[in-house]
Amino acid sequence: MSGVDDKAVGKGESGRLRLNIIGTFSASVDGHELDLSRKAQALLGYMKLSSSRQLPRTKLVGLLWSEKEDSLAKGSLRQSLSQIQRELKACGCKHFHADQLNVALEIEQVASDVAEIVSDAERGIVHPLLLAYDRLTDHILDDLEGIDPAFSDWLAETRPLIHERLIDALTKLLPDEVQTTVSAAGETAAKAIYRLDCENERAVRVLIKGHAAAGNIGAALAVYARLWRQLEDAYDIEPHKLTQDLIATLRQQQPEPVARPVQPSTVAQAVGLAGFAASRPSVAVLPFRTLSPNLEPQFTIGIVDSVVQALSSLKELFVISRGSTMIPMLQTLDLRAIGRDLNAQYLLHGSIQRAGDLIRISTELVATESVEVVRADRLSGTAADVFDLQDRIAVEVIRSLAPQVRDRELHRAMQKRPDDLDSYQLALVGYDQMFSPDYTTFVTARTNFERAHVLSPAWAPPLSYSAIWHMQRVARGWSANALSELDTARALAERALERNSADPLANVVSGYTLSQCKHDHVGALKQLNRAIELTPNLALAFAYRAAVHIRCELYLDALRDAAINLRLSPRDRHAWFAEMISAQAHFAMEDLDAAIEHATRVAALLPNNQVNLRILIAALMESGRLDDAQAYARPLMSEGEIDLKWIAISPWPKAILVRIETAFSRLARMLRH
Repeated sequence: MSGVDDKAVGKGESGRLRLNIIGTFSASVDGHELDLSRKAQALLGYMKLSSSRQLPRTKLVGLLWSEKEDSLAKGSLRQSLSQIQRELKACGCKHFHADQLNVALEIEQVASDVAEIVSDAERGIVHPLLLAYDRLTDHILDDLEGIDPAFSDWLAETRPLIHERLIDALTKLLPDEVQTTVSAAGETAAKAIYRLDCENERAVRVLIKGHAAAGNIGAALAVYARLWRQLEDAYDIEPHKLTQDLIATLRQQQPEPVARPVQPSTVAQAVGLAGFAASRPSVAVLPFRTLSPNLEPQFTIGIVDSVVQALSSLKELFVISRGSTMIPMLQTLDLRAIGRDLNAQYLLHGSIQRAGDLIRISTELVATESVEVVRADRLSGTAADVFDLQDRIAVEVIRSLAPQVRDRELHRAMQKRPDDLDSYQLALVGYDQMFSPDYTTFVTARTNFERAHVLSPAWAPPLSYSAIWHMQRVARGWSANALSELDTARALAERALERNSADPLANVVSGYTLSQCKHDHVGALKQLNRAIELTPNLALAFAYRAAVHIRCELYLDALRDAAINLRLSPRDRHAWFAEMISAQAHFAMEDLDAAIEHATRVAALLPNNQVNLRILIAALMESGRLDDAQAYARPLMSEGEIDLKWIAISPWPKAILVRIETAFSRLARMLRH
């Protein structure tokens, strides 16, 4: 069977070749990475995955150069083989051979991540990478998929074989259907299967039983609801009768939802999963220096924002958000230090000049570790062409860092533009104003969104930002009618989606309003997942999905998404939202010290944010820090009493609300005496 060689490779011996095949391909010998062309990488990956110890040259020519003339294809193969032999010989690796007719690889001496994952599964061990990826097998040789049509066809046949092999091995680790208790090993295997195939009902039933055993009935029902939606949308069928019967039994029991105790190491492991995103090239776009006195700051900010949007729409790159890169631009930049600070491998920086209607933009793409200029470009056009210039900058960066991206994906990445440049700048200004602690500045943001909408009525972002604005006014205690305000937010989000159903921001905000305004948390997760598929680097999407995970009692998932948000936006002054969600997750898991730490940081930035204060005060009360709790209570007081009317419309789980109400009732008694 075409698949992977699962024999263990000896450890401690020098000259061993290792291939990392999942995601971005890499080949190394004793930790030294080889400098190979993409065709050479594909050749080695093919031989390892197909368990081919020897292949005729004609087979490789047909696989990797199927569209070239025979003489040219053979010449290209010779170059690739020469490169592989040269690199391996320099590292003392002797496991690859080529003669005039055949190519040989001692695959039993070659290690790979795929082989280790399959071998572990067949030995009853769940490899950590299985819990880090959704549909892990889809990421096999992901960055080499489009290298040749014949290679892509082979890859499309090979991935399902490895997928089924993993599912078969992991299924053997699941408990019998009749068992009511679930071991830790069984639950881990179920999670791995669920990551590979979220429609696998046997794994879903194990997860439901695990949640139920921990008292997390809400989480069990959320898993079931996701399964139902998935099966209904994809196949127009219902879950299996065994699954439905299991859920019916749980609903009859109706125990109080209790969050499973989680050890700090487990939380750290969940948050650490965010680091797997670092396998993609990470890039940050710095503000462009303005070389003309007549250029408004928002004009250059708009350039950066548009380029970031385009790059963020591609899964091949990991893109730091604009909010983290808005640093002062000095004449001399320490690019290596900036790269370390943002955890970015590449920086795009440049300058912009304007003379009358003519615009000139110069850019440099720099590798931060070596400060080597990867690419330099100079573009020119008119003010009316500014959006085209932005797209051209993004395309050149993509071509340099992710050359495998296809034209259709590039076209998708280019977002729908506003009709008027002024509306674009008004929306950017309003977004920054919206998070000001000053109420007057906050109100001005809404005016700017409305002006942007008037100038470009078909452009979705001003409507999405307005929806966020109304939810912010409720969260910060500035709304006289919270229910009406939330209805307005939901209506604006729906209008934005009507303007452009493919707009990532519109999908994110619409999904979040489903949860925040309508308490449809399952529907919200579905739409937020769709938004992240559209734009895998949109920090706001992960922050909002983290909030919805809280409402589904998926606290580790919430911490993971909050960590990804902060990884995407490590220096964003709006990062308080992810901090606030982290506080909620830690509070729900009764890790009070961590909850207080996160919530206190948010309170320092936004002292009147009532949502955050509720968690902070409750955590302080449960920790016995009564004086500190009283000190934070003033913004929550109404006519001398602590306001608890918000509980009736809160989307939080019942278990959290009960604890907060108990803490606040105790605090109210203290304040009266």
